[in-house]
Amino acid sequence: MAIVIIQSPSLSPDQKSRVGERVITALQQEGLNPGSVVVLFRPERGDIYLDGMLVQAQAPLAAQAPAPPAPRPAAPAPVAAPPAFKTKARRSKPELEDLKKDLMFALQDRGSLSSFEAQVALDLKDCDWAPATLRRLFTELEEAKLISKSGQKRGTRYVWKGIVNTPQSTPIVKLVKAETDEA
Repeated sequence: MAIVIIQSPSLSPDQKSRVGERVITALQQEGLNPGSVVVLFRPERGDIYLDGMLVQAQAPLAAQAPAPPAPRPAAPAPVAAPPAFKTKARRSKPELEDLKKDLMFALQDRGSLSSFEAQVALDLKDCDWAPATLRRLFTELEEAKLISKSGQKRGTRYVWKGIVNTPQSTPIVKLVKAETDEA
């Protein structure tokens, strides 16, 4: 399974489709089966230094003064309604695809998940349909060879096979172009 991760600012769905098709075609010409290639698009998450200069920088978060404590309300505040797809009897195909993408990102960030951890990570712990739906999504990801399954029953864990997004423990290195005296 080949996984190509493209981190870029914003690309339109048409641009993603064209770029993904070109990447898959190029890998197919090198002998990889097109069904074994996954192209994953992500937004950029950090500064990029190239050839001694800052190419792309994340906007720094503005420092905000702490908000003054709010007065206690006399009556309890109304509870916000959950998103519509959480309470519907059936979810639409786009909603399920979004849920699958969120599940993939959670797996990439943590490396592995149990069904219960996935419910918590996706904020589905109050949805009675979540366990069955997540099992189906995990099965689809396993059939696509993106994850592997280990354990049984409540001890089942789903492990991401690709690159895991682990926090970087070492500082980011700035690449600097060496100055040479050529006469």
